[in-house]
Amino acid sequence: MQENQSNRPTSVDRRQETVVTQEPGYAATEQTTRDVAAEQRLRVFQVTRIIWTVLSMLEIVLLARFVLKLLGANPNSGFAVFVYGVSGLFAAPFAGLFPISAAGGSLLETTTIIAMIIYALLFWGVVRLIPIITDRSTVRSVTRTTREQTPGSPGNVRTTNSTTKE
Repeated sequence: MQENQSNRPTSVDRRQETVVTQEPGYAATEQTTRDVAAEQRLRVFQVTRIIWTVLSMLEIVLLARFVLKLLGANPNSGFAVFVYGVSGLFAAPFAGLFPISAAGGSLLETTTIIAMIIYALLFWGVVRLIPIITDRSTVRSVTRTTREQTPGSPGNVRTTNSTTKE
């Protein structure tokens, strides 16, 4: 069995032909066309999963801030200091947008809810925009060719081709 590889330039990014088996009177080859668009869609999918994960963590921190303020948590406790410190950066652009309602130590911070909605819409827009910018359509096709020749009979050749597009 021999392995032989040759690359031929075509309209797709890479076309690879490999001789799978070669014996006297028999040769089988397989052509594979690499689908760069599918690989790119997979990368886009991975990037969007990362974006949704970052948004989820941000929303959890902002929700924790909202609940702690609503329940009147001690702002000097370690956990509250951590949550307010992390979420303060993301809540800051919305500070002073609406008046804060205070009742008995608890605060109804509507700006945090607005921040959660705005960040969710912003991340959703980015996730929807990425495939539009990066989309590229191609098709993957696999062609298998089998060529058989009876030994001693150069005119007796049988060739079989099969192509699959995915």
